[in-house]
Amino acid sequence: MLLDKDAREAEILVLRESLKDVAPAIARSSTELAHGVSVVIPSFRGRDRIASCLQSLIEQTLDPDRFEIVLVINGEDDGTYALAGSMRDANPAHQFRILYQAVPSAGAARNLGITAARFQYLTFVDDDDYVGPAFLSELLAAAAPDCVAIAPIINVSSLGDEDPLNALNAQISARGKKKFSFNAVSSILGFNACKLIPTSAAKEIAYSESLRSGEDICFMARLAVGNTFEAIVASNDASAAYFRVLRDESISRQPLDFDFAVQQRLEVIRELESMRSWDSAANDLLLTGLMRSQANFIRRYLDANPADRQRVVQTIESFGLKDFPWSRINQGTARDLVVSYCFAPYSDTSAVIASKAIVERGRVVDVIYNDMSSVRKKDANLETIAGRLIDTATEIHAPASFSGWTQICEFVSKGISVADRRDALIGGYETVYSRVLWPGSHFLAALFKIRHSGVKWTAEFSDPLSTDANGMPRSGDLVRDDMFDAFNRAVAAKGFAPLETDSLFAWCEYLTYILADELIFTNENQLSYMRDHVPDKRLRRIIEGKAVVRVHPTPPARSYEVLPSKYALSRSVVNVGYFGAFYENRGLHEVLTALSNVSPDVRRKLRLHVFTNKADDVARQVQGFGLGGVVKAQGYRPYLEFLNLASQFDVLLVNDVERSGEMLINPFLPSKYSDYLGTGRPVWGLLDEGSALSSKPLAYKSEVGNSVQAVNVLEEILKDWLNSRSAPETAGTGS
Repeated sequence: MLLDKDAREAEILVLRESLKDVAPAIARSSTELAHGVSVVIPSFRGRDRIASCLQSLIEQTLDPDRFEIVLVINGEDDGTYALAGSMRDANPAHQFRILYQAVPSAGAARNLGITAARFQYLTFVDDDDYVGPAFLSELLAAAAPDCVAIAPIINVSSLGDEDPLNALNAQISARGKKKFSFNAVSSILGFNACKLIPTSAAKEIAYSESLRSGEDICFMARLAVGNTFEAIVASNDASAAYFRVLRDESISRQPLDFDFAVQQRLEVIRELESMRSWDSAANDLLLTGLMRSQANFIRRYLDANPADRQRVVQTIESFGLKDFPWSRINQGTARDLVVSYCFAPYSDTSAVIASKAIVERGRVVDVIYNDMSSVRKKDANLETIAGRLIDTATEIHAPASFSGWTQICEFVSKGISVADRRDALIGGYETVYSRVLWPGSHFLAALFKIRHSGVKWTAEFSDPLSTDANGMPRSGDLVRDDMFDAFNRAVAAKGFAPLETDSLFAWCEYLTYILADELIFTNENQLSYMRDHVPDKRLRRIIEGKAVVRVHPTPPARSYEVLPSKYALSRSVVNVGYFGAFYENRGLHEVLTALSNVSPDVRRKLRLHVFTNKADDVARQVQGFGLGGVVKAQGYRPYLEFLNLASQFDVLLVNDVERSGEMLINPFLPSKYSDYLGTGRPVWGLLDEGSALSSKPLAYKSEVGNSVQAVNVLEEILKDWLNSRSAPETAGTGS
């Protein structure tokens, strides 16, 4: 409550009540706002410091008719009202308004001030700060409805020493007089001060009243992502500056205790994450940058309190964040190395599976990967899969190549320098894990193993490497250069003769079989197929001794919720989803044939949605079958959207590679199967006899190429769907 029970208190309360009537009208139309500036000052027990702030505003060179001072007393009055009231009475030419906010909340106080603002532009001044005499005039001269004007910011010590060369002001000064995007400089959004913003935009949003600190960051972030504002530095002159006083009790100087540095920072991060669009656009990058800045406080707390690491990690996880910047927290904790030539944020199956493998292994790791920008698109959201377990991720800038020896050697040469330096810094890696289809991964891991014999090397093959999907040898030769000599010597040191072939794919397999401590295959067929291609019986026995069969990992449950899909699915029909590439030996011809042969009733009640790399080709096939209303073909969705979307289908379709005569067994297991498992939806498999997929638990099965069986499955799917709709609501439809 207010301390003074007199007419002044009544004046405050009456004014506060009057806002309830005028606020809606003010918020509705910016055209009713006069041209000028509303200065909002929240004050919590500010009696001993607010005089300098108010005096600096009274001394502005801007005509008093062009601005108003809106002071919001925040919480119990300590005499601030009496002091401010006397200054108001002594300066009748100024538009001076005093409001009262009963709850001690800086966010609530600023919201009240915004609601009361009557001028076209708005700026915030803290009660312990002050401004130069040209502050408002210079900001207003630079203002525009689609632009945020920015003033210099000068730090002032508790002794009154001014620091115009502070890091933040250096960034502001460097902008000169050229306009830039308001969302491009996250450091300028981290506080309320020194900005003039359009009042109409401020009235569309609000400060969080639940945050105990950092509400300014969230407000400015919301302002930036909700508008397409430009920004401009109004002046670099000290007379137009904002003077920020650094006092011990200010928020910026809070002690780094657990509550402030961890709990409160996570509350801010959660609010920032709620604004994300998850599209890697400028606003999304802005928000992730602000989140990383907040995480730096947590990092600093851990540096000072290393014994609290488990408590910090558990607290972070309790917030259920989708994409916490874990690299800030994991710094210096990795004792394991992962080499994945293609890795997040590059959109590629290899990158995704390597990320899932890191999650499955459950250890914080360093990652070395290559620049794939020339051959793969980026999808920053992929970093959320394994981000919880990444310490450093180093991108090697070498030309991307699947089969070019020169390019692979450049990656290996640059990558080994990074790996060796990091190994020395941490006192030695305990393990190294590498995964191919891209052979550069195993070549770099092999060289690291040669140089660091004590490290345990686990090498995974996603598919056979020396032969392609048709069982034919892959083309791509190595050069017998210095890099090759290092590998050849290592093979000889293990008692094996060099291969006569120059196939870099055959050499990649051979080198890995001999040097790796553990070999991972995705299924028994793959192990048998690759082992049987090795003529050396001793090496075959070694492979069997090192081999581990591990299916592709299923993504963590949180990954299915990161990127909600907006793809519309009608609930009046049964929806079957297919996600996958179309190749010569992998397609849906038998399914399309079956759909054209089922009864009209089945076609009316069933929709097949195909998401593929060759959507136009599929669309032409669909038209040829006369299935335009039944099958919908479109391009791929981003991986995390795919996970969420797959969870919404009634049935998911996966198919085996159709084996050629060169392959006695099918060594392939579609990676989509592991993704489908995490959805809990029924899966229909188009199966090659004896394949790894054929041994998996599937709700529906038919042979690859057998359209008659596919007809039966379609009818069964519809029957099950209709039964589930007529069953009690408690019945489930899981696979």
